[in-house]
Amino acid sequence: MKIRDFKKEIKIYFKHLEVVNNRPVYKILIDKFVEAGITGCTIIKSNFGYGVDMKIVYPDNLLNEIWNRDSTIIITVIESESKLDDIIKIIDENLPQGLVSIRDVDVIRYTKTIVTPEDIKLAENT
Repeated sequence: MKIRDFKKEIKIYFKHLEVVNNRPVYKILIDKFVEAGITGCTIIKSNFGYGVDMKIVYPDNLLNEIWNRDSTIIITVIESESKLDDIIKIIDENLPQGLVSIRDVDVIRYTKTIVTPEDIKLAENT
């Protein structure tokens, strides 16, 4: 089954080594999103780029070294507009510095041929 809907895409950019109370910010945000009932998110760690500090972060051949270097984390959330304020509140309370972009997206969700109550709930933006 195919469900088409309009949602908001929130992208959160911040340094991988950013911590609050000795805990990585990306772990804090994920835990808070789960607690708030946010449908889902994706975390991507960059291995090359630069930000406002103009510090270039180059890639390395060893995955472990790449993960431990100072680079950017990008968390992408696609959620209904009704939950946007909840997401922004979580970000406000837990992100010391970074960048957030928000845009409208046209989403197509592919699901099983059997429609579950969860599918209907997602399609109705509740």
